[in-house]
Amino acid sequence: MDPKRKETLIKEIKYWKKSKLLPEHYCEFLLTLYTEGEGDKQVSSPEGTATFVNKGLLFRFVAVQLSLVIAVLVIYFTDFSTLMQIGVVLLFSTIIFFIAKSTIMTVRTLGIFYFLIGALLLFLLTVQAIVTYTNTNQFMLASAVFVHCGAWVFIGWKWKMMYFTIAGGLGVVILALFWFR
Repeated sequence: MDPKRKETLIKEIKYWKKSKLLPEHYCEFLLTLYTEGEGDKQVSSPEGTATFVNKGLLFRFVAVQLSLVIAVLVIYFTDFSTLMQIGVVLLFSTIIFFIAKSTIMTVRTLGIFYFLIGALLLFLLTVQAIVTYTNTNQFMLASAVFVHCGAWVFIGWKWKMMYFTIAGGLGVVILALFWFR
């Protein structure tokens, strides 16, 4: 599309949003569509390749990956007390969930992926705590897996996050296969 025409269209959509000629979520959708996911924060470099939002997405991506790596290292490869491990992993999970919430507005798939990473960290933390405190009680472990997977199915259904629904459903099926073999 011609850049001048695109700019005019974006200004019109912003006007519609400001004057409430269209519902706000329609305007957000149209802005995302015509700005190619950049929204109101689009700032082009002279070459037109690097944008402020892309750098922000890159920073969030690196932050989530570092949080995941550090949390897994703390759970499995340190001699910290279990309570300290729980605290550190909860902190990193919370950070990931906040990043996911801010990312899902601009890039939905990436935001859902971050939510999955945070949910996976909480799952690993739960399994580690059960193994540590109950001496690998199979019933407690299966119950925790079932509760997590059930919550994932509910979250996927309620907020229309197909990945959560699939992950939770597969988790329940795998749990049933191992439990009833």
